[in-house]
Amino acid sequence: MSKHTVNTDQQRHIQYNTDVQPEQWQYFIGDVFDTGDLKNDKYPLVDDEPKYDPSIHLNIVEPEFVVLLNNNFQRVKHAPAIDFEQGVYKSQVAYTAPFRILSDEGYKVLKSIIKREFINCEGDQRQPNRIRHIGYRSKWIRDFNRCPIVLEFLTKLCGSNEPLMATTLKSSYSHTNIGLVDPTKNIDQWHVDSVPYVIIILACDMTNTIGGELQLIEREKQEALKLIAEYNGEIPDEYVQNIDFGGAGSVIFMQGCEIAHRVKPVLAGTEPRLTVVNSYMSRNPFVTEKTRYNTFVYEPTCDYEFTLHKAWRAREQLKALMMYDKDWPSKENLIKRLNLVINELVDCRDLLNGTATDAIGFYDAKKKGMSAYDDTNFKVEKKVVNIQETGM
Repeated sequence: MSKHTVNTDQQRHIQYNTDVQPEQWQYFIGDVFDTGDLKNDKYPLVDDEPKYDPSIHLNIVEPEFVVLLNNNFQRVKHAPAIDFEQGVYKSQVAYTAPFRILSDEGYKVLKSIIKREFINCEGDQRQPNRIRHIGYRSKWIRDFNRCPIVLEFLTKLCGSNEPLMATTLKSSYSHTNIGLVDPTKNIDQWHVDSVPYVIIILACDMTNTIGGELQLIEREKQEALKLIAEYNGEIPDEYVQNIDFGGAGSVIFMQGCEIAHRVKPVLAGTEPRLTVVNSYMSRNPFVTEKTRYNTFVYEPTCDYEFTLHKAWRAREQLKALMMYDKDWPSKENLIKRLNLVINELVDCRDLLNGTATDAIGFYDAKKKGMSAYDDTNFKVEKKVVNIQETGM
């Protein structure tokens, strides 16, 4: 069976339980997963670019407020701390006010790399124009995504003492969405992310742009998905928050796996609407799995990248078992811990061979319903974008 073919009758749907309270031994900080030197011949490295230097390319300015994942989507100055001993196990951050990460020079370098990468534009039913795998082609992008200074800052935004690291999927480093003028197509459809956290960098001047709004549904994730289905994607304004980035180079931080969001069509503008998305995850290998195989199944790098992701979680869970525990574990506890590791590897194997799925899909405006990335009708096509015509 092709991995692009769905046979739902024979597939086990993997459900990750978010309601079970973890035990004390499940608070563990694993080593950073290093895919920095992972290469793929389809995406050769470009040598002619500046060396990433945080002292030159960063100028971090904190957001004015943080919006929390609660019934009121409350705005606060800082996110409440994740305190494992007090029973708080995950970040309450939904999204932030716009802020800055890059300096003017860093933004200039980022724009030059994205301009170079236009030749690698592709599109599909969810995103008409986007660029991926930049992390393989650009060392600057790789180092920016993995920058310890940025990671420390984003960890604090989460209210977390569980450090963040760049996603294990190098193909997702600085994923770029390109919004061209087309009133008939959303730049991105309603979806929740298949990685835990993202920053979204506005890499264009939207002064003369009409449309292209980033919209969030300020409701719990499952309720938001029900609203999308109920209203066929046209959600009433009372549920939707339009995000104002506040100018070129500004950044929004989101726990995108918990927030349904989309980007509306560009109705008019003098340059493309560009957003660069960096993805992050916790270094705790016991946190509920948020990285999804199905979303990236059509990519040539997916099988190996996702296997490395699961191998990292399993390795770090075993490492936690091998290190000193405060309490001597019982036989039952040891079996439970071993089963967690086994389940990581079994899930990975079954996803690869097509006997399981972790699909969350996206809203397909043409179908007026949800679509999956391994559907036989899902196609990725090379796109030709004329930079001169876009005004870049």
